[in-house]
Amino acid sequence: MNILIVDDEKVQIETLRRGLRNRGFTVFEALNGKQALEQLSGENKIDVVITDYAMPEMNGIELLKEIRKTDKHLPVIMMTAYGDKDLVVDAMRNSCDGFIDKPFNLEELLVEINRRK
Repeated sequence: MNILIVDDEKVQIETLRRGLRNRGFTVFEALNGKQALEQLSGENKIDVVITDYAMPEMNGIELLKEIRKTDKHLPVIMMTAYGDKDLVVDAMRNSCDGFIDKPFNLEELLVEINRRK
């Protein structure tokens, strides 16, 4: 399974990359929404997108909306440190597939990923 991690924090990406690769996933990365869209339009087939909500230039909801313009079925899981109910409602209205609150451990993330299989 190919996973795209989108986060402006390199340490977060590195941590997730190591953990997911150790579990047999192929991991691609993007530091912002623009890079994520480039990855999604590239040659690699992405099976799941895991994106942070709070990023400069394009937040996770804006990225989700862009993804949904071309792919209604690609699973998108939003990571957020903001337990904001309005954020969750907005994301669900835009067909977000799952949420995980920061901080989280790898096992919690794997549960969210496996729900999308």
